[in-house]
Amino acid sequence: MRFLVSIIVVFHFTLLVKAQQPCTQSVAGRILSASGPLSGADVIITSVSKGSATNDHGDFVIRDLCPGEYVLEVRFVGFETRVITVVVPQSKPVELVMSPESKNLNEVIVQEKLEQVDRSANYAVLSGTQLQETAGKSLGESLKALPGVSTIQAGPGIFKPVIHGVHSQRVLILNHGIRQEGQQWGAEHAPEIDPFIASSIVVVKDAAAIKYGTDALGGVIVVNPAPLPEKAGMGGSVNTILQSNGRSGAVSGMLEGGVKNFEGWGWRVQGTAKRSGDFHARDYSLTNTGIKEFDFSAAAGYHAEKFGADVFFSHFQTELGILRGTAISNLNDLETAMETEPPIGTTNFSYAINHPKQQVAHNLLKINSHWERPGGEWHVQYGYQSNFRKEYDIRRGGLSELPSIDLELRTHTLEAEFETTNAKGQQFCFGLNGMYQDNRNVPGTQRIPFIPNYTAISGGPFAVGKFPIGQWTLDVGTRYDLRSYDVVGFDFSNTLYTANLLFHNVSASAGMSRKFGQKHQVKLNLSSAWRPPHVAELYSLGTHQSAAAIEYGLLLNDSTNRVMDISEVPFKVEQALKAVATYQYTTERIQVEATVYSNTIFNFIYLQPRGVTTNIRGTYPYFRYTQTDALFAGLDAEMDYNLSSRISLTAKVSLLSATDIRHDDYLVFIPSNRFETGFRFSSSSKRFFVQPKVSFVARQFRAPRVITIGEFNDAIENGTDPLGGSSKNFDFMEAPPGYMLAGLAIGYEWLVGQGKFDARLAAENLFNNAYREYTNRLRYYADDIGRNVSFSLKYTF
Repeated sequence: MRFLVSIIVVFHFTLLVKAQQPCTQSVAGRILSASGPLSGADVIITSVSKGSATNDHGDFVIRDLCPGEYVLEVRFVGFETRVITVVVPQSKPVELVMSPESKNLNEVIVQEKLEQVDRSANYAVLSGTQLQETAGKSLGESLKALPGVSTIQAGPGIFKPVIHGVHSQRVLILNHGIRQEGQQWGAEHAPEIDPFIASSIVVVKDAAAIKYGTDALGGVIVVNPAPLPEKAGMGGSVNTILQSNGRSGAVSGMLEGGVKNFEGWGWRVQGTAKRSGDFHARDYSLTNTGIKEFDFSAAAGYHAEKFGADVFFSHFQTELGILRGTAISNLNDLETAMETEPPIGTTNFSYAINHPKQQVAHNLLKINSHWERPGGEWHVQYGYQSNFRKEYDIRRGGLSELPSIDLELRTHTLEAEFETTNAKGQQFCFGLNGMYQDNRNVPGTQRIPFIPNYTAISGGPFAVGKFPIGQWTLDVGTRYDLRSYDVVGFDFSNTLYTANLLFHNVSASAGMSRKFGQKHQVKLNLSSAWRPPHVAELYSLGTHQSAAAIEYGLLLNDSTNRVMDISEVPFKVEQALKAVATYQYTTERIQVEATVYSNTIFNFIYLQPRGVTTNIRGTYPYFRYTQTDALFAGLDAEMDYNLSSRISLTAKVSLLSATDIRHDDYLVFIPSNRFETGFRFSSSSKRFFVQPKVSFVARQFRAPRVITIGEFNDAIENGTDPLGGSSKNFDFMEAPPGYMLAGLAIGYEWLVGQGKFDARLAAENLFNNAYREYTNRLRYYADDIGRNVSFSLKYTF
């Protein structure tokens, strides 16, 4: 942070010196819509950090400019951003007619800047104002703003994105074009990504992005940075967020620029710091749920018309407390913990982060290059990631200061592809990518490792194409993948075991889209994808304190926990068949999008509740990985309606049904149906807004049967089977009631000199309701957080 502040101070000094140069020219013009002048549009020259807002007649003037060439950017809520080049002195005033923003325009943005999703049939974009409204939240929590995306969480600070009901290994995350590789097998292992580095986040809700390998059974999340500057100049931003719940604060700064006399060269540095104490439910403190986080990144590159190269590095570091009330010593206390409030061990507010807790660090290095050759363009990319995860439990015998899980994961990726377009407008892309991973347990935990050491090699070739066929556009793709594991670990009796595993299969995708006139569009996609198992799903062994559970892998014998050979179990890789259909209706005043989907995952691997067990570290619910066939089907719908130039209405619906079709049963921890509606009132200048909203989350009625801890306790005392001889799924607690939350946001922006301020005051859970989210792994022990009031101030220069 000292380094970041120093850079900002130097930058302001540079501006001060530059301001002494006499520049007396100006740029003037008028901004219009199809119906007349646009009042309150922002007209900005980012290279010199100057701007103006249009008056009631749509007129603007930007003064004190030196002679030269400038890039003018025009923004207005509800309209497409326009970028033009102007020469000073002007020969005539600028006159621009703005076009209404629509869902179709997002597709243009994706095709121009997000090559990884240009062949997707179904995606959603979080960018601009909508992304700014999530400032200070984690990646998983931020994405909840999109229909079809929810979270699975472990308390108030750990969120993991869920797309159409699936998460973790089934959702591929691309961070600056590199597939994110950490210990993502844990439902409580959040992505190690700072959302402040993104200019947009794209969620691909089908498996169409197959050129990035296996695992995208649910979809792909693309964290996309802004392009590096290519011309001389300097700019940046400082974002500060304060929140009442957790008494938390976050600050993020970014500085970027070009290189004088070296057009095409650009650079960017960025950093974020976050601190939070114990969060608070409506009626009590959630003890030991604090957060510490520090992240930074740097990028530099050169881009010309036919060649470009850049390098990017980021560091993410966090410490997360786990609710103290999840550490239980015996069966009676576990029963008490699930039936009473506040949670066991609850104390007054504190910033201290004690055991149990997580400490995670993640580094990413990317080197990328592209160049045009006769007939097409080549792209080559290398990525290196190192991930360090430590998890601390409450341990006996003075061992609490030793991590119970201490893992180091190092990943190398290499990708090469060639893109070409023929005379008929048909586009083709051929490529190859590979990945090497080395996972190691750091000695010194004094416990049998939760997952074994392993190395993994995976990769394969792919081919995708885009074909115009009459009024339809056809997208097709296929790839072959191979993944091998070399595994070395110890079982419950501390006996060494080894394994060499090999998996391979084919994926394919086909999609069609068509516009019917100017208002209607239909998109269809059918894809087949597969996923090899993660080592954690095969060999997990013991207490996972962050999840407040004991977990056992697929290859551990049910009765003895002996590690078996994969040939001894009826194991098959996951194979998914997903169909998605999307309809869009767009006019100047209304935008409607509805998507229906069906995703059948054969040999679906999941953690099945099995009972309660006690070991030297306490008493916990225990789960075993198992397989079944699962069907995820649902509907996402979204509507934006502009009642006038100042008032707009929004409505979102996400419906999901998940079924164990092999056993005619329900699955646990499946997101409930949810609805959201709100409206936004803006002033005539668009600088001030008020935005109330209401969200309703229904009770999860499609939940398994319930066997409480008390019933387990009684069965143990009576020597009977608490499961009643049935292998059907169950949960330890009834699904919580549905709930409704209200929110309110107020914002204002204004220009000061050569910069712009954006201020926002918001309240979530406005009426301080007590509720529990069904997909929160800690719902057994405590409510979710109560009212949270936040204030954010962003300065862009």
